[in-house]
Amino acid sequence: MASNRLDVSVSKRVRSAALLSPPVKLERAFDDPAGVVALIKKGAPYKTEEAVHKHPGVTHTGGWFRNFWALGGKVVFDGAEPFFHNPNFIEAAKKSFQAEVIRPVAMMTNLNLPMTGLPPHLDLPFFRGTMNREVPAWMLAPMGYAGLFHDWAVPVASAISWFYDGAGGEFEYWPDGFDKPSRTERPPFFNTAVLADNEYMYHRVGSIGRSQDFVVEDAIPYNARLALLDDEHWQVQENDNALITYDYPDVRLSVLWKAYCFKTEAEAADYDDKSHDLTPAMVTDIFCTDLTDRGIKFAKPGDIFTDVAWKQTLEAAYPAPDITG
Repeated sequence: MASNRLDVSVSKRVRSAALLSPPVKLERAFDDPAGVVALIKKGAPYKTEEAVHKHPGVTHTGGWFRNFWALGGKVVFDGAEPFFHNPNFIEAAKKSFQAEVIRPVAMMTNLNLPMTGLPPHLDLPFFRGTMNREVPAWMLAPMGYAGLFHDWAVPVASAISWFYDGAGGEFEYWPDGFDKPSRTERPPFFNTAVLADNEYMYHRVGSIGRSQDFVVEDAIPYNARLALLDDEHWQVQENDNALITYDYPDVRLSVLWKAYCFKTEAEAADYDDKSHDLTPAMVTDIFCTDLTDRGIKFAKPGDIFTDVAWKQTLEAAYPAPDITG
């Protein structure tokens, strides 16, 4: 690992080690919110978040469903084009990151059933050489929490917008670091958004809905689908069997947009030259060296995409820290 890290030129970094980019709140996220809601409905039935990201060894999940509208800078869901290139988000990203070049890279919908709140966390980070599924999606979280890969980090703006006026489901975030007071956005929120540095800013979703309706952890089968019925009830199904049915307003709907942010055209060109990219072998070697240095027993993985023991090792060794004390 030492040679990999010592060879990094500071001038090659496109993510500085400076303070977090400040969040920007948008009272109007999209100019056509009805079109966004219609597209969310069109996306049903939804896969579980774990199935979307192909987490190995998982058989049951929580109440979180997802669909991608764009990946790798390309729209992958018909009808999402005008929302992916949302000028409101692009201008907010320029302001927050003090950046000239904004490149939309991903967009997804998240649908949450009534559930207990999530712990404070960081979003899956973007690192040079890992943006096109060169490593499994689950590995990105340990890479972020490990603190070993900052030299390859890419600055990313995240705009989270909501279409939910039910109970709970607030968005709490720590823009000044977790040793300073948090801020909270609460429903009802329809077509509002917060754009922030979510790969480096801790944030969380509060408990959603009424406690008596909470989904029990690991209660939803991995291959379940969240369908929208003709009468606009949401229904969790497995193999066409109805498991749970919810009123439409009880499911928390949100849309997440992400974009690379480069301060100058020269910085963007430096990212584009690919000379400073990670490889899967480098990622594995860096982890192995750090695990060895820390005295953690492990077996070097065979296939990083399917090795369940490797996944368990990394998630145990590099968890999200408990920042609430």
